[in-house]
Amino acid sequence: MICKEYLAEFIHTLELADDTEAISPQAFELLRDRYHLGKILMRFFVSSSIYTKEGDKKEIILFEAGGNVEEQPRYCKEFRTGEGGTVNYLIYCSKGADTFSEEEKKDLDTVLTVLFFHSGRWRLINHVKKLSLTDGLTGLPNSGGFLTYVDELLERKELSRYNAYYFNLTRFSLVNKRFGARETDMIIVRYSEKLQEFLHLGECVGRLGGDNFVALILKEHTEEFLKLLSGVQTYGMLRNQKIPVEISAIVGVFGIDESVRHCGVVIDECATAFNYAKHIENKPYVFASEAIRQRVLREKQVASGFAEALHNGEFKAYYQPKVETEHYRIVGAEALARWEHDGRLIPPVEFVPVLEQSGMICMLDFYILEHVCRDIREWLGKGIKPVRVSVNLSRRHLSNPNLAENVLDILNKYELESKYIELELTETVDESESNQFIDFMRKMKQHNVALSIDDFGTGYSSLNLLRSFPADVLKLDKAFLDCLEENDRIVLSNIIRMAYELHMEVVAEGVENRQQMEYLKNMSCMVVQGFLFDRPMPKSAFEEKLKAGGYIMDE
Repeated sequence: MICKEYLAEFIHTLELADDTEAISPQAFELLRDRYHLGKILMRFFVSSSIYTKEGDKKEIILFEAGGNVEEQPRYCKEFRTGEGGTVNYLIYCSKGADTFSEEEKKDLDTVLTVLFFHSGRWRLINHVKKLSLTDGLTGLPNSGGFLTYVDELLERKELSRYNAYYFNLTRFSLVNKRFGARETDMIIVRYSEKLQEFLHLGECVGRLGGDNFVALILKEHTEEFLKLLSGVQTYGMLRNQKIPVEISAIVGVFGIDESVRHCGVVIDECATAFNYAKHIENKPYVFASEAIRQRVLREKQVASGFAEALHNGEFKAYYQPKVETEHYRIVGAEALARWEHDGRLIPPVEFVPVLEQSGMICMLDFYILEHVCRDIREWLGKGIKPVRVSVNLSRRHLSNPNLAENVLDILNKYELESKYIELELTETVDESESNQFIDFMRKMKQHNVALSIDDFGTGYSSLNLLRSFPADVLKLDKAFLDCLEENDRIVLSNIIRMAYELHMEVVAEGVENRQQMEYLKNMSCMVVQGFLFDRPMPKSAFEEKLKAGGYIMDE
C-alpha cells in the first residue's frame, strides 16, 4: 500500500488550489520518482448535460516529467461522471521503468480516485459559476456574465473599442399573447441565435431577462447592428404551422470612451439612453449624451422630491379663464398645476412628464382637484359667484376601478354641487382604455359631473369616442389654430357643427391673438382660452377676475 505520508502530501498539495489542472503537476511531482512517472493524461467526454447542452470533449496533460517517456500507457483508469460522461486517466512511465506490481496498481487506483473527486469538484465549481453567469433559456450571458466580460475588456484596456447597447423588443407582449408562453420562449431562443450569428470576434450579446437584452459591439459595426435590431426575421409555431415573426427593438446606445472606469457605468448609460428613446423621444434608438444625462438627473430630482413638495404645499392651483367672445365674460376656467420651489416657478414641462411616467401624476391630480374644491367653497363663502372649473385627470387614472368614487368623495367633502366642477380627460388611442374611459364618463354623467375631452383631434379614436358616448365639452386642440388653411377650416367647422348637434359645448384652447379669435367666431366657436386674455394665474389674481366678471377689449 502507498505510504500514508506520500498520499497525505499528495492530497495536501491538491488542496492548495481548486483548479485540478493547475495544481496536478505539483502534486504528481511528489510521486514521480516513487512510480517512475513520465506523463499523466486525462481524457474527458460527455455527450450533453444540463451544464453543457452541446457536450464536452477534451484531452489534457496533467503531468509531464520530460525526458524519454514510453509511447504506450502503462496503466489506465476510467470513471463515470455524474452527467453520464467518462473520465479516463492514462499513466505513462519513463522508458526502462519496471512493471507496476499489483500493490503499486492499488496505490495508483487510490491516487487517481482522489484526483477524480478533486477534478469533479473543480468541474462542478466551474459549472455553477458558468450557470450563475448564463441565461438558462438562451445560453447567452446574463447581467453578471455580461458585466464580467466588460470587466475583462476594461482590464485589457480594450473596452473603448466598443459601443454598449441596451434594447427591449417592441410590442413583444403581443407575440406572447398570440403564441403562448412556451412558444414565445422558443421565439426568444431563435431571436438570440440570430443575434449570435451577427457577432464578430470579441463581441458579446447578453439577456437580462424577459425581452431585455444588452450587447457590446465593435464601433465599426454600429450601423450594421442597429439595422439588424430594426427587424430580425424569425418564426413561431402555431397549430403546427410556421408563422413568420419580425422582431424590432427600441435601443439605447452608449459610445464607450477612455473615461469609463467601472463596468456598471456601461449598462447605466445605455439603459438611460434606452429609457429616453422609449419614453421621451419615441425613437427606435438614441445615443447617450451629456444633455440626456442632465435631463435624467433633473427627472430623478423631480421624482425624489415630489412627495415632500406635495406635503409642503409647494404645488398650487393656477387658473386660466375661459372667455365667451361675444361680451368677453368669464364663463369658466381651467385649473393647472404649478410648482413653486425655492422662490422659482417650475414649469409643468419639467415635472408633468416625469410624474406621468411614474404614475405619481394621479396624486397630483387629486391634490389639485381638492384645492379647487376648497377654493370654490371659499369663494361661495365670500359671496363671490364661481364659474365652472375644469381639472385635468391623467389617463393613468383609468386603471383605478374606484376613480368615480374617489372624485365624488372630494366633492362631498366640500359640499359642492357638481355644476362647479368639470373633469378633463385626453382622448386615447388604446381600445381597453377607451372602454374604461367610457365607463367612467357614464358614472360621472349619473352624478351630473361635466366631462370634457381635451386635445380633441390628436388621437385616432375621436369619432368612435363621440359616437359611443359624447362628453359635455369638446376642447379643440391648439394644433387647429397653428395653420389656418382652407382644409383646416373645413375640418374644424364640421367638428364644431357635429359637437353642437351632439349637444356638446366647444372650447378652443391656445388662442393667442384676435385673428384666431375672429376665425373661431366665424365658425360659431364662442368660448376660447388662451394668452389673448390671460395666462394661468394664482388664486388671488383669479379671484379679482371673478369679481370683475370679464374683460374689456379695445376695438
